[in-house]
Amino acid sequence: MPKIQTACPRCKQPILADVQLLFDITTDPTAKQKLLGRSTNTARCQACGYEGLIGTPIVYHDPEKELLLTYFPNELGLPLNEQEKQIGPLINQVVNALPAEKRKGYLFQPNTMFTYQTLIDRVLEADGITKEMIEDQQKRINLIQRLLSMTNPEDRVTVIRQEAELVDGETFTLLSTLIQSAAAQGDETNAKLIGQIQSELLHETEVGRKLLADSQETQAALKELEKANKDGLTREKLLDILFHQDLHAFRK
Repeated sequence: MPKIQTACPRCKQPILADVQLLFDITTDPTAKQKLLGRSTNTARCQACGYEGLIGTPIVYHDPEKELLLTYFPNELGLPLNEQEKQIGPLINQVVNALPAEKRKGYLFQPNTMFTYQTLIDRVLEADGITKEMIEDQQKRINLIQRLLSMTNPEDRVTVIRQEAELVDGETFTLLSTLIQSAAAQGDETNAKLIGQIQSELLHETEVGRKLLADSQETQAALKELEKANKDGLTREKLLDILFHQDLHAFRK
């Protein structure tokens, strides 16, 4: 990515920043990850310490979803004709990168995004990830952060019972990811704390108790299979074990 000189969004002092204006999956399969990960178009100001996004025009293209999005920051204060002069060549790059037979009508009707967040939301929405889903995920993250900040297990249990409706399968997936990440970094203290919170959620929420019961049933079935295998596993024994597992699940 080229470095350009721009103004710090906070103190307006000149700074150098890595800038990417075109995110085209046709020519760069990682373009979506770069945009969503906000790993580009960021800068750090030595004068005031600002670190974050800088305002820059963006064109995003996903040919598979027939998605062509443009974004021009209002803070740049440029009139519409000047915006088009900067966006136009980027759209031409998108079109020229495609073979003639793949140049469809959507390329000539790009969707204008008025904020950076609406640009991100639109890209996620095309993947089936709605704004509501993102908000729900943020609520789960906020709950976990709140629990991590509490040292008293009794206080955590009180909060868990109050916020039980926020706990679902995704919550436990997120916790497992955090435990693995902490363990991989050698942070045994945090891994242990997150594991304790996971245990409290398993015992104090309806979703957790069901997951716990399902896990225990799976372990019991595995032990039965292991024992049957040692005794000589036959087709009849296997069917009997599976039948009883299905019957128990049906009764629940």
